[in-house]
Amino acid sequence: MEGYAVDGLAACGEPAGPAAGRGLAELEAAGNAVAPGLGPLVVRVAVMYEGAAGAVLLDDMERLAVEESRKIGLGALQLAMDAQADAEVPLPGLTGADGERRGCREGSATTVVTMLGRVRVRRVAYRSRKKGVADLHWRDAVLNLPPCGHSWQLQRFAEMACRAGSFQDGHDLVLAATGVSTGKRQLEEIVARAAAGAEEFAAGRPVPGAPVIAGPDGEERPAVLGMSADAKGVSMRPDALRAETARKAAKRDRKGDKRLGSGEKQAKKRMAETGAVFDSLPPPDGEPRTPQDIMLRPAGQPPRAPQALNKWYTCGITATCAEVIAQVMAEAGRRDPELQRDWLALVDGNAHQIECFQNQAAERGKAITILIDFIHVIEYLWKAALAFTPPGDTRATEDQVTAWGLDILAGNSRAVIAGITARAAADPPRPGGEHDKNIRKTTHYLQAKEPFLGYPAALAKGWPIATGIIEGACRHIIGDRLGITGARWSLAGAQAMLWMRAIAASSDLPAYWNWHIAREHHRNHLSKLQNPPTPQHALGLAA
Repeated sequence: MEGYAVDGLAACGEPAGPAAGRGLAELEAAGNAVAPGLGPLVVRVAVMYEGAAGAVLLDDMERLAVEESRKIGLGALQLAMDAQADAEVPLPGLTGADGERRGCREGSATTVVTMLGRVRVRRVAYRSRKKGVADLHWRDAVLNLPPCGHSWQLQRFAEMACRAGSFQDGHDLVLAATGVSTGKRQLEEIVARAAAGAEEFAAGRPVPGAPVIAGPDGEERPAVLGMSADAKGVSMRPDALRAETARKAAKRDRKGDKRLGSGEKQAKKRMAETGAVFDSLPPPDGEPRTPQDIMLRPAGQPPRAPQALNKWYTCGITATCAEVIAQVMAEAGRRDPELQRDWLALVDGNAHQIECFQNQAAERGKAITILIDFIHVIEYLWKAALAFTPPGDTRATEDQVTAWGLDILAGNSRAVIAGITARAAADPPRPGGEHDKNIRKTTHYLQAKEPFLGYPAALAKGWPIATGIIEGACRHIIGDRLGITGARWSLAGAQAMLWMRAIAASSDLPAYWNWHIAREHHRNHLSKLQNPPTPQHALGLAA
């Protein structure tokens, strides 16, 4: 190490004569006085400093400092691991959970890839004289070594990199940040292992307290408990498609190989069902919203919108809509076990969604308010308005939609239906044409969804009336990662990524990793032992 240090100083233009050698020897001796073997690392710090001080450009100084710091850190980590291994006190033996006694002891070693590089972990292997009985390593349990050979810190970083971009992006980022080259298949396995306990964690995660707001009478009450569900398609591998989608895909292949026929879809996607639960606060000014606040807000003026807090998400690539809504209602029940809060379900008009929310509410004996997303209502109104306004006259169409929207927000949806019907009768569109179909669709939609258009009460209470929470979740949890160009997912890979992205979006990632690492410690190590000894035995520490 000292010779390396002298060469390094010479390369930087520093004198490498006897004086420099004596200085490095003194540094090494001082380091070894602190801990045996630490001296060469102290010398290396001096070499790094001299090299950085001799550089001119910041880029050169920083690159040298980063590369050398990683090497010095790896050396310090290896030195600490070796010192701990030297202090390990062998046990008389270990008895596994299988009841077999391992009384033979032998030196052993394994390699772990860390954020700094590879380190060698020496430990005592406890073996049985019986053939086929697996060895036990008590020091592995004390250190909580991951069985995949990648440290927990590296796994957390790799999962974060792969969660944010493609696996190739994750590989490049891990390599640039740590100097460790991790293969794509290894990264996929790291993400899959990271998500192994996500479903169990979600069922027992700490429940946030309900925000309290002041009611119209001045009395405090808990904020409304909002929930929503939706789905977004994910491009899957052929063997991961649902049976009906796979049938359509096979049929398409028989028609032609180059392009889709009329009305055909690619038949390569599987719907990822998504649910959300959140606490909703009224607009900050405390004043009730009015229909005019929604429909007549000047351009550029920020909306007076409710505030969503304590958002929690769930995603399932194999789950059905009913199963995800059951999870959503279960989370709502955890937040309000006494069923004292107002529950609000926001839906996009899908009849099956509405039915699922109603069935779950009936099972719990809880009355809930179901609201149709007002944005979906506006889309229907736009299609109908185009039938009654001159082609290309966007201002006239906007005015008509605004007038109808104000009426619906005020609770006059029947008047809107009657008005549309009357205008269609007075000036009938071409039978079977697009306008004729849109008018019928709009009136039928408003009639069927009338029980779920309770906007006046929702606005008065400061409740949300749009599904922005779940629409955004489908975009940023699913689409932004699983929808990247060229991605094709297996069921297991898609579900693992969805779980990790949902946990991150729910702000539960630090708590989840702590929980996950603790559970893995028990599963990988402690569960394999009968009456595990205290950790001090493996570290040579006083009990």
